Amino acid sequence: MEQREVKVSVMGEEETRGLQSVFRQKTPSPFRPYVVLEFAVGAKQPAIEWMISKLQASESSGGADLEVSAVVMTFKKSESQTVLYIGAKNSRLLTAADMTGLSKIYKDNHYREFSIEDMANFKGIEDVDSFLTTAEKQKLILHEMEAVRASDEEDHIPGYDKIKLWTGKSILKKYLSRDIITKMYPLHEPEDLKKLGADWYQIKRIFKEQPIDDIRHYFGEKIALYFAFLGYYTIALIPPAFIGIIYFITSWQSMYREAIFAVFNLIWATIFLEVWKRYCSELSYRWGTIDMVSSTYDEPRANYFGTLGENPVTGKPEPVFPKWKRSFRFYCVTVPIVSVALGIAFYIMLGYFVMQEWADKKYASEKSWVNFSVLYLPTVIYAVLIGIVNSIYRKVAKKLNDWENHRLQSAYDNHLIVKLILFDFVNCFISLFYVAFYIQDMALLRSHLAALLITQQLIGQVQEAMVPFLFLTRRKKQVDASMKKQDALQKVEYFNGEVTEEVQKQAGMESEMEEYNGTMDDYLEMFLQFGYVFLFSSAFPLAALWALINNVTEIRSDAFKMVNIFQRPFAESASNIGAWQVAFELISIMAVMTNCALIGMNPEVRKLLPSDITAVNIVLIFVAVEHIILAIKVAVACLIPDQPKWVEIELAKIAYQSKLALQEKHYQVTSHKHVHRSESDKEKIDALLKEKSQ
Repeated sequence: MEQREVKVSVMGEEETRGLQSVFRQKTPSPFRPYVVLEFAVGAKQPAIEWMISKLQASESSGGADLEVSAVVMTFKKSESQTVLYIGAKNSRLLTAADMTGLSKIYKDNHYREFSIEDMANFKGIEDVDSFLTTAEKQKLILHEMEAVRASDEEDHIPGYDKIKLWTGKSILKKYLSRDIITKMYPLHEPEDLKKLGADWYQIKRIFKEQPIDDIRHYFGEKIALYFAFLGYYTIALIPPAFIGIIYFITSWQSMYREAIFAVFNLIWATIFLEVWKRYCSELSYRWGTIDMVSSTYDEPRANYFGTLGENPVTGKPEPVFPKWKRSFRFYCVTVPIVSVALGIAFYIMLGYFVMQEWADKKYASEKSWVNFSVLYLPTVIYAVLIGIVNSIYRKVAKKLNDWENHRLQSAYDNHLIVKLILFDFVNCFISLFYVAFYIQDMALLRSHLAALLITQQLIGQVQEAMVPFLFLTRRKKQVDASMKKQDALQKVEYFNGEVTEEVQKQAGMESEMEEYNGTMDDYLEMFLQFGYVFLFSSAFPLAALWALINNVTEIRSDAFKMVNIFQRPFAESASNIGAWQVAFELISIMAVMTNCALIGMNPEVRKLLPSDITAVNIVLIFVAVEHIILAIKVAVACLIPDQPKWVEIELAKIAYQSKLALQEKHYQVTSHKHVHRSESDKEKIDALLKEKSQ
């Protein structure tokens, strides 16, 4: 291919027209960018200039006080695109770490919230450049960018009069939601990423422990906890999978067979969830996130809106939204809409069984090739309808969650999790409940459960096996897209300092990578699989084996995608897996009820009971058995503490040392006042005693 010359222009300080006049300060040389913002091609100049001014303005004037360098690329047809490279001075990052309560290792080897006043006592502060990890720097830069909010006077985006701004709304989020800024991503660290990939997803490490600490260091605690939970859950599937294999290869048939396996699974699920909580507390202690601050102190999420007020604890300005409005929106709008969606899913399921019954009768009356194809038509229609309804519901759930306007990101995530779990539970499990307890056909339940689980796992395995091939295809497309963009490039202008060609190439490649949408879908997939394995374990003992096979490859394929396919996500702090822990525990409790009911309906079990026993007494017997198993689960949960003893001791030490430090600081501040006060008090007492003696 013939090389084409691209005109490069580095704008100097003497040039004050256009973008150059916006920049408040010169970026240092060499400039180290951490985050990239890409404006849409043809984005209006006033909006670009306003965003740059906001990012560079001081905190006191409502800005982010960050370092910004702009690259303007002009293509054929005179189209141009502006890309901002964002960095920050060490002093700015340390201030942000102080304000956000970032935990770092103190001189006593415990994590404490970083404080500028006490920073000399934090380990590693001698090398300021490496004191904060790159992931932490990117997280802090994102926090400062999102913290730039619209004031009362700023009611629209310059250049876009129709795009209105809420008072207190994050300006960056508005740009992203209206596609003025099309992409925002933190830059990868190629060498660190290559090393992480070699230790994580290579075939030779498929049966070795994941590098959880390295994952946390690079991607943050939230993603690290997901992979830790996935790994722990996969190991926990080994015992039930082993028993399932034994049941499959042996000919032992007994009424006790399913009962023993079900009881084991129910107790084992509780042990797994309780032991996971202990391990999770160890990880969060090790990472300094176990004792996260209260919700009143937490910063509101960037999309939170309301009238501009102040936080009653910190005194910082932030949006204020009445709690009664949020409750009204949830109970009077969200709940009815979600209920209607659940009803639609239920009636679609009933329609499927009606259609299937019609197809079975048609095939039974005349066994032809046409009728044989009709036999599977209801399943195809049902799958398509469920996919359509599920896609629509997810969009509706997201819109409702946004509209409810939750203050904290954790509250927002938990409400969205509940909405998705409710619908997916009905969507995936209602047909199993219908077969088990309405039709009461164990053979049909077994085949239906096996078909649902195995089909889902096979589709997943094919997708996972295709990941490397799709990666190579996608990477070729990314290179082709980058080359086409380069071919169309006619001129490059640098404003406020030149960005190296190496960084631009890296940003160009990462721009074409897929955006990582978080752990929500991954947890949901695990939740549904957990339900298939434990809710009806007495009906299909091999369910755990299929889940185990799937998860072994899932871990490494997800790791491959994180390293090679997705843009780097911003690191997020987390002390646990949040509402998902409660969701898994609820499934384990429901599993007691479903398995006891299935065993109770077994004809072989009923033969053990007296022939003259009434139906009411049968129900009472199995309710009693159910409560005994629930009592055992509760006892197991109580016997396994949520935190190891050593973690409790270390947390107590930290609390005690913090108390001593606070007392010492208070003593130093007030000691001078106490000296003068004690002398004054002594004089008053002497005068009073002298007066009484007279």
